[in-house]
Amino acid sequence: MSAAVRVELTWPRHNVVVVGEQRYFGLERDGAVHLIASRCPHRGGPLHLGEVEGNGLRCPWHGNSFRVDRLCTRGVSTVQRGPHVIAYLPDGGADPVATNTMVLAQ
Repeated sequence: MSAAVRVELTWPRHNVVVVGEQRYFGLERDGAVHLIASRCPHRGGPLHLGEVEGNGLRCPWHGNSFRVDRLCTRGVSTVQRGPHVIAYLPDGGADPVATNTMVLAQ
């Protein structure tokens, strides 16, 4: 079992979490916040800068579309109470940093 680090963020003030080299972005669907790995599995593009079109999130680098519901299902599980979101992310060798940055995928 790999190590995990706990992260707490205040949604929507914090919409991105960075752990080492990995970036996760918050995507709200049906009242729940999902943390999605921002790295596209094909070419490593920044999915948080992609566009949501219908039920798909389009990678800004190569244009492939990923179903939002599948991304949410495969994302990091979160516990949410009001604006407070808690998640356990894979250990990236550094302390997690919750921040606010431009996220086009909404």
